[in-house]
Amino acid sequence: VALVTVNRPVTADVLARFPNLKVLAVAFTGYGVHDLDACAAAGVAVYNVPDYSSNSVAELAIGLTLAVYREIPAGDAAIRAKLPWAISTGGTELRGKVVGIYGTGAIGLQTARLFRAFGCKLIGFSRTQRDEFINDLEGKYVNREEFFSTADIVSVHVPFNKDTAKSIGDADLRRLKPSAVFINTARGGVIDEDALAACLKENRFRAGLDVFAKEPLPADAKIVEAVTAKGGSNRSVVTPHVAYKTTEALARRIEITVNNLVRGLAGHGTNKV
Repeated sequence: VALVTVNRPVTADVLARFPNLKVLAVAFTGYGVHDLDACAAAGVAVYNVPDYSSNSVAELAIGLTLAVYREIPAGDAAIRAKLPWAISTGGTELRGKVVGIYGTGAIGLQTARLFRAFGCKLIGFSRTQRDEFINDLEGKYVNREEFFSTADIVSVHVPFNKDTAKSIGDADLRRLKPSAVFINTARGGVIDEDALAACLKENRFRAGLDVFAKEPLPADAKIVEAVTAKGGSNRSVVTPHVAYKTTEALARRIEITVNNLVRGLAGHGTNKV
C-alpha cells in the first residue's frame, strides 16, 4: 500500500489508519511537515521529489528581485489607475550587485547561476560548501555576520526542518543594509516572520516574498500589515507561493512521483529521504 501527499501532514495518527502502508510518496521537494520518526517506526519508506522545480524557483527569485528593483508592480498599478506618468525616482540595476545565496543546494546553485549571468558577485552561507559555487561561479563563502551585512540581495534557498526553523532571526535581518532586498522563495518557516514584519514595517529594507509561515496567508498576519503599510506596497513584492508552479515543473513532479511509487513498492526507489 502507498500513500501520496503534498503538504497535508502525515503523523502517527494518520499512519495508524493505514497499517499496511509501505511507501509514503511526498509529491513535493519539502517534507518537513511529515513525522519521519513515526514513519520509520512504522516501517514506511518516505520518498520526495527533489530538483523538479529548481529552474522555476530560481527564475522567480530573479523575477522578484527585478520587480522590487525596477518597481514593476507600482508602475503597473499606476498605469491601470491612470495616475501621473512618472511614478519612480529611478530603479536599480542588478549588474555588479553582491548577491548572498543562503543555502547552496540544487536550487541555490541554479539561482546563483542566473544572478551570475546578470553580472552579479556571489557570496554564500550554507551548511555544505559546493566546489561549483567557488570554482565555476566565482562565489565566496563567508561567515554569517559578513553575509547579512554585505549582501545587496539575500536569496533564501534552504528546506524547512527542525534545524532551519526560524534560522534567520531578528539579528540577521537588522544587519541588512537599508538598500538591501530580501528574497524568500524557500519556506516561510525558516524566517522569524514577526521579526521580518517588524523590519519591513520600519522600512529597514525591501523584500520579495513568495512563502510565509502560515499558508494560505491570513489577512490579519503581521507580514500582511507590514507590506500594506504606508510605503510598504512600493517596497515589497509578494506572491502566493507560486515559485514551483510552472507547467514544466508540475509535469516533472507527476512523472517523478509515479516513478517513486513504482520503484518504492518494488523496494529500490532512488529518492528515499
